This record gives sequence, C-alpha cells and structure tokens, in this order.
Amino acid sequence: MFKINILEKIAEKLGVTLNFSGKRNSPTTKNRAEVSNSTVGSIQQAQNINNDMRSFAGSEDHVSDLELKILKELYLNFKETKKHPRLPLKDVHEKLGISEGDYIGPVNDSKFFKIDSNDYIIKETGIRFMDSFVRNNKPEVDITSLAHSGGPNGQELTGLRLINNGSGSAIGIKCFLCADGLKCVNFANIERLNPNEESRNSLGYRYSDTLFFTQPLKNLRVVFEYRSKDGFKFTSGRYLSQTKRADGNYNINNSPLGEYFEY
Repeated sequence: MFKINILEKIAEKLGVTLNFSGKRNSPTTKNRAEVSNSTVGSIQQAQNINNDMRSFAGSEDHVSDLELKILKELYLNFKETKKHPRLPLKDVHEKLGISEGDYIGPVNDSKFFKIDSNDYIIKETGIRFMDSFVRNNKPEVDITSLAHSGGPNGQELTGLRLINNGSGSAIGIKCFLCADGLKCVNFANIERLNPNEESRNSLGYRYSDTLFFTQPLKNLRVVFEYRSKDGFKFTSGRYLSQTKRADGNYNINNSPLGEYFEY
C-alpha cells in the first residue's frame, strides 16, 4: 500500500491519474488519449528533476571550499613543474591564510589529495578532476585579422585583432612574434577578452629592422600567452609564412594564416 501511495504521488506531479483496480489493463491512465496528448512540459519537468539529481549525485560532490583551494595550489604546481607535487602544509596554509587552530577537518579524507607527514600530495583523481575543470572553463585566443604594410618607414605587421573562442575569460594577453633560433618579441598586450569578444586593432610592429626580415625562418609564429580568472596559464597562436623579396629580404605574410596551435 505504501508503494502504491508513492506511485500515486509521482503520477499526480506528472498530471497522470492511475487506477489500481486489479482489472486486466490496470494500472491504467484515466484516459489513454491524455497520455498521447500529455504536455511536453510535464515530461520535460520530470527529465529536469532527474538531470538535477544526476548532476548532484554524479558530480565531484560534497567538496568543501577549503579542499578546492588546496587542490588548486597542488594543480598549479603540477602544471608548472610537470612533476607530482608535494607541498608543505605550512607553506600552503600560509598562502591561503589558514591560521593555527583553524578547523580543517574536510581535508582529512579528501578524494583529491592526501596528507603525508607534513605535506599535501595530489591524487590521480585530483589531477583528472582539475584537468576536466580547466578544459571546460578555458579561454582560447585566436587571430581574426592581421594586416601587413610596407613603405618608406619599412615593413610592419599592423591591425592585429584577436578573439576569445573559449568558455572562460582570457586575462593579461601577451602577443609575441617568434621563430626558432630567435628571441621572441613582445609586440602587443591586451588586458582582457571575455568569451566571444574581439579586441581592437593593435599598434603596428615594424619588423624590417630585425632578423625577422633578413633571413628565412623556421616555425615563424605569433604566440599568445594568457591566464584564466582562476590563475591557470595558457598558450596559443598561429603559424605564419614568408615571401622572399627581390632585394633578398623576406616579408611576413598576413594571409592566409597558418595552422592554429595550443600548448
């Protein structure tokens, strides 16, 4: 009887009436036509409830704010050093403003990291979680336009315009002209690009006074370095090509742009 009451309550929420009469076709709806004509809203409502429950139960649930802060520090160290991080508790607590005597109970049985002696050590689960988190919230900076001009003042790259194709904001964007064997030149900076936002044209960079003009170059490219709002660093860019001039120097081609890359 208890199970039947539960089913009746569920059916009531969905706008369906059940009849447990013991007849051959029971349980039946009050009117079979009502099933075929039942509103999409009722079905969608039930699906939304299930999705919400799956999201709560299946996500990296029950994670404390303190765990996430410590996990972020471990992951940042992992990405910078490419080594399995082992950070002293004292250093992490000092950086996060955790004082002696503060309650840190949630970190004792974290699924993402462990305490070994006086150190925090990230677990494989923590690395996978952070990889997924960063991937789903990362910025992706790319070029929408790049112009080239030449004249009495020399050869210039002008009209650099960028776009953020990612799902997170790109902050502190530095633009470099690079090639194998040459020092990268920082020729433009952009404070911030939100998702789907385009930048204004940057100032021109005269390269005809540099080694980028006088010789054929390997892996000539424009490189962008930036970070997300969570402090994670990213690099992307485009490869460029050259055209040899009659005087033996080389122009940098602005079209077509080469392959996009990230690393």
